[in-house]
Amino acid sequence: MKVKVLQNVFIVAVAVFIITMLTTLLIEYRYVSTEQEKEFREQAEYLCGLIEASGTDVLKSAENTENIRLRVTVIAPDGSVVYDSQETALPNHADREEIADAFAKGRGESKRYSETLHRTTYNYAVRMDDGRVLRVSQECFTMGQLAVRLIYPMMIMLLLVLIFSAVIAARIGRKVTEPIDAIDPACPEARDAYPELQPLVKRIQAQNRQLFEQMNELKAEHKKQDTMRREFTANVSHELKTPLTSISGYAEILGAGMVEEKDVTRFANKIHDEAQRLITLVGDIIKLSQLDDKDEAVLSNEPVDLYRVSEEMMSVLSDAAAAKHVNVFLSGTHEVIQGSRQIVGEMVYNLIDNAIKYNNENGRVQVTVENDGDGAILIVHDNGIGIPRAELPRVFERFYRVDKSHSKEIGGTGLGLSIVKHGAAFHGATVQLDSELGMGTKITIRFPKKPAEEEAASEKPAENEAAAE
Repeated sequence: MKVKVLQNVFIVAVAVFIITMLTTLLIEYRYVSTEQEKEFREQAEYLCGLIEASGTDVLKSAENTENIRLRVTVIAPDGSVVYDSQETALPNHADREEIADAFAKGRGESKRYSETLHRTTYNYAVRMDDGRVLRVSQECFTMGQLAVRLIYPMMIMLLLVLIFSAVIAARIGRKVTEPIDAIDPACPEARDAYPELQPLVKRIQAQNRQLFEQMNELKAEHKKQDTMRREFTANVSHELKTPLTSISGYAEILGAGMVEEKDVTRFANKIHDEAQRLITLVGDIIKLSQLDDKDEAVLSNEPVDLYRVSEEMMSVLSDAAAAKHVNVFLSGTHEVIQGSRQIVGEMVYNLIDNAIKYNNENGRVQVTVENDGDGAILIVHDNGIGIPRAELPRVFERFYRVDKSHSKEIGGTGLGLSIVKHGAAFHGATVQLDSELGMGTKITIRFPKKPAEEEAASEKPAENEAAAE
């Protein structure tokens, strides 16, 4: 910052010096030019009187030639040159501006480039009593000549300005930076600062508050994540231990020969059921892990027809629906989203599976696929047992079950809605849950709108309502 201050002061000092010098040169030039022209006119009047008294021969004497450093010309009334102090043969001068004015008004002046002298001259003409005109000419005093005269003092002044500006810049830099260096970022208000620094101090304070709040949020989030991790570990351990204990117990009984021959098949089926439950649990855990880690090998990005996927999942779950005498209906349009077909399939499967499991005998499940203009919508609505209002915020937690006492007979791993939630987040979709105890459950997933060209390419005719019983 000190270097920056030094540079700025130097630039300002040099700029001020240049402007001052140019202004001084201009003023000096105008003053000198005015004085020169005044002196020039006085000499012309003097020569006019001298010539009128003694004739032009007086100009030829050596003494006068040394004292008068002007070009002197005498012009007759017809414009012919009677006398010129520097040339002997000159053309008619009647058309010269200053001479014409002198003949007409008594006096005239002009500035022009002289072909004879090869420089710009100032010309002053006076009409004498005998009718002739006396013209005197001298080279004009230029700005360049003045600058050459002043170059040495200007260089000395520039050097003094640079030295002075360096000293001032060092002092200003120190005065500016010392209060800033003294500010403690952790506690900026502890030291008084000049008013110009108050906005900086306030910004540091605001940033400190923001960082403090963010740190507290991160700590809270870390604590929450740590709690969830411990709960997840405990739940996984419990969920894995239960089927493994059953398998181990049935296998031990069978191995000890404590089962009658007629019951062997029943025990083998129990072992198979518990093993399937274990396989399903491990599969769901793997799916959640893939969603958490965004495994690119699984989470592909492709066009996915929600209507077609819903048809397929209804077909897969048709036996489960038939076993509970639940009617599953599908209606709407073929809406195509961009995402992972596998994950969308898992989401639809879990939604329909839950709607069947937690339904009443001879219940109804309505699956709807539609578009509201803002994107595709998937709705799964059942008239089953519903969820208590107090339990709604927790149903998407991993391994959470509303009715733990009936979880074994209903089946499932408690991870279905967690997979739905994470799958929706992966696709940028939102999940809305509406449920009332004894009145059924409605889950709505809204997928983001696709680009117009993809939407136009993927439009398909609407399908009539289909049913699976």
